[in-house]
Amino acid sequence: MLETLDQVQRRDLGLDALLEEKGQTPGELLELRERLGRLQTELEDAEARYSELRQEVGRSELELKSLDERRKNAASSALEASSAKEASQYQNQEMQFTTRYQELEEDTLPLIERLEGLEDEVNRLRGDIEDLEPELERIAQAEVDRVADVKARIGTLESERAEVARGVDPSLLKQYEQVRRARRGVGLVEIIDNQRCGGCNVRLPIHVIQKARGGQGVTRCPSCGRILWAKDA
Repeated sequence: MLETLDQVQRRDLGLDALLEEKGQTPGELLELRERLGRLQTELEDAEARYSELRQEVGRSELELKSLDERRKNAASSALEASSAKEASQYQNQEMQFTTRYQELEEDTLPLIERLEGLEDEVNRLRGDIEDLEPELERIAQAEVDRVADVKARIGTLESERAEVARGVDPSLLKQYEQVRRARRGVGLVEIIDNQRCGGCNVRLPIHVIQKARGGQGVTRCPSCGRILWAKDA
């Protein structure tokens, strides 16, 4: 009976290994996802800064256009003035608009340069994302295929395990499963060198060893509680 239980445990351990394998996402995929996330965050930030600066430049350009029109109107009005005093007033206005225009233009040029730099940064980040996405998609698909393969192997092993478990007494199987849950997946262990528990390595009392070798019911290690199997008995 314990030989059959050992076959159940072998499959349980195999299932444990497959479940662990299933959950091990490749480092390359994690790295690419992290990199894509960083690029997307950087792109969002750059686009926000570009939009804000674009609005600021737009406001400056509108003001420049308005100042230019007012300057031209003042110049025309000076030519059409009915007196020297009136002409002088319009000329002063023209000079004020011209001065303000030049100051604003001088302030706006660095903004335009910054805007062009941000546009280059946005385009670069978009290009980096476009270059990264196909590789990420390829590796992600490979991961989907890998997980599907592991799931298929798990399904096969679960079927085998169920078939083998039918040959184990239900009460013994229940004990084994309880111990296995409590003891890191190992519920059945061999007696090593006819004296030690194969699970916790504690030296076993003579009467426990004799009970296990005699096949007198289920014998468990008094230290760790695992089911003991005297395989060579």
